[in-house]
Amino acid sequence: MQQFTFNVGVQFHLDGQLHGIVRIVDEDRLLVEREDGSSYFDTKDALLKLYVDRRLVFVERHKTAATQEISSMRALCTFPETVQAEAIRRKKYLDFVEQFGAIPSTPSVLKPLISLCAEQINDPKPPSTITVYRWRRQLISARRESRSLISKHHLRGTAGSRLNPEVQVLVQEAIEQVYLTEQRNSIEEAFSHLAHLVAAANRLREMKNKLSLPSRSTFTRAVRSLDKYETAVSRHGLANANMRFRTTGKGPQASRILERVEIDHTPLDLFVICDKNHLPMGRPTLTVAIDKFSRMVLGVHIGFDGPSIEAVFACLRHAILPKADLKSDHPDIDNTWPCYGAITELVCDNGLEFHSLELERLAFETGMTLTFCPRRAPYYKGAIERFLKTINYKFAHGMPGTSFARWFHREDYDSQAQAVIPLNILRSILYRWIVDVYAQSLHRGIATTPYKKWMRGVESFAPTLPISPQRLDIALGRTVERTLSRAGVELHNLRYNSDELLRARRQMGPTARVEVRYYSGDISYVHVIDPITKEAIPVPALDGDYVEHLSLQQHRMICKHVRKVENESVNIASITKAKAEIRQIVFDLQNSKRQRERQRGHQIGIPSLPRQVATQLPSESRGIEDPLASAASVKSLGRLKTSSVLMSKMPPGKKK
Repeated sequence: MQQFTFNVGVQFHLDGQLHGIVRIVDEDRLLVEREDGSSYFDTKDALLKLYVDRRLVFVERHKTAATQEISSMRALCTFPETVQAEAIRRKKYLDFVEQFGAIPSTPSVLKPLISLCAEQINDPKPPSTITVYRWRRQLISARRESRSLISKHHLRGTAGSRLNPEVQVLVQEAIEQVYLTEQRNSIEEAFSHLAHLVAAANRLREMKNKLSLPSRSTFTRAVRSLDKYETAVSRHGLANANMRFRTTGKGPQASRILERVEIDHTPLDLFVICDKNHLPMGRPTLTVAIDKFSRMVLGVHIGFDGPSIEAVFACLRHAILPKADLKSDHPDIDNTWPCYGAITELVCDNGLEFHSLELERLAFETGMTLTFCPRRAPYYKGAIERFLKTINYKFAHGMPGTSFARWFHREDYDSQAQAVIPLNILRSILYRWIVDVYAQSLHRGIATTPYKKWMRGVESFAPTLPISPQRLDIALGRTVERTLSRAGVELHNLRYNSDELLRARRQMGPTARVEVRYYSGDISYVHVIDPITKEAIPVPALDGDYVEHLSLQQHRMICKHVRKVENESVNIASITKAKAEIRQIVFDLQNSKRQRERQRGHQIGIPSLPRQVATQLPSESRGIEDPLASAASVKSLGRLKTSSVLMSKMPPGKKK
């Protein structure tokens, strides 16, 4: 590369503007002229500082067509190794010969020097004298630019394609019509279409002017040389291409704990069995909230209802409140789970549960800001996305009953048959993995463990809590409308009542409609909003022993299990037989000749029919399952009875 110094006539670009040194005033001061003709005095030290800061770039001298390739910015290391070795070899010969003075003009004097250099560098095939003269001529013509000694093998060959221009047009047409389509046809299909286009173009041509079909490899190279981004846009769509060719950086950063919290759902790659009957229940949905600053998990919820606002609220409640009962509920956990506190910013995706009015109300109540990622851009909340993959691959995939990431990864593994983990055990071992494994392991993104990062963050920022858990529960609850009666309010097949509710009912009336706030994580109580004072009245469930520490999801599963067990214990055949016998008894009473028996049949509720009419009815009409027939059935039977009586009173000649 060319070398420069601050002498008269040297030009350089400073911040994109051309400058030139006009005169050297003294040893340190220089007169510099700008491109617009104005001039100023500067010092060498100041110009050297600009050069180090990469603001000053020298202008190459004598940049002609002959030296265009030599003065290019391509580094020697970008050439093949054989080309690099040859360029270094040439320079060694020239440097060795020039150290004895000017290169001699006679081959008889130069040849011994070449042999001596070859012996020194262990070159078995030294160059001839004329070759060394040629190398020196190249170096001098390039003003001693060493890059001129690099061989130009990469410039060999004809530039551009050697195909017929008409064939090139057909190649481009075949690529655009078949390969660059949303159907994503193969190169073979595109080449077949090219053969069709060439054959169609040759039909009206003379034999000597017919076009030649290019080879398969030539066509493949043409396809491979296409712009990869444009190819992805044509074959996979703009969104997929932008995702595939996107540039990622550090992304949003947090300066303290709880400043940025990311939340998301994922199906856990694990089949869970029921606590009662030990049958597979399916894959639960895991909702997780993670702190961006420390990568510490703040809250977790496991459910089977899929992504929902209830799951979001349960996860946020677990994240905001302290985990004070962790050791008592899960004594096997060794470490603490110190995460709690109000969230400053909650980052969500565009699921319907995150755009709900209930979540906006919660954000207003707690002073939290909701931030939504752009559509189809999960990398805007990369911390939670990466953790969800970690928890599936490092936790769920090591458990019996895992479903793996894809169904075809299971091969002969029967996930449901191998499932042995109940839901309550899953929650315990998941908490232990989060607290004792994940939080205590080195995280590459923060260069420490999440636990230590959180504890350091607590030293500079103390987490804050709501005024009371009750106020948080009211904000996290779901609202439904129910009738307030003397039995209290009924919700989810449970009754809630209290003395305070009785006093409120006396003011509102015997059957008032009230708003009820219930909580998916704990159904042992609800809050009834007083329509007059708008205060939230806590009302416990009457079945206190049953609902203690019971979630709504667990209650629904228990109810479903009870219904299934009770239905299986019922003898359906016996009930059907008894109903049929009762219908026959009532039918006989209604059609009896004794008045008292007919009265008993009418009291039961099925209208009597003449015996001859009843015997003519289809069997399914005589065997109605419900003793109380529908109004339409009664009317039709009545019309049938009336028509039978009229037929019996008509003269014989007029009967049809």
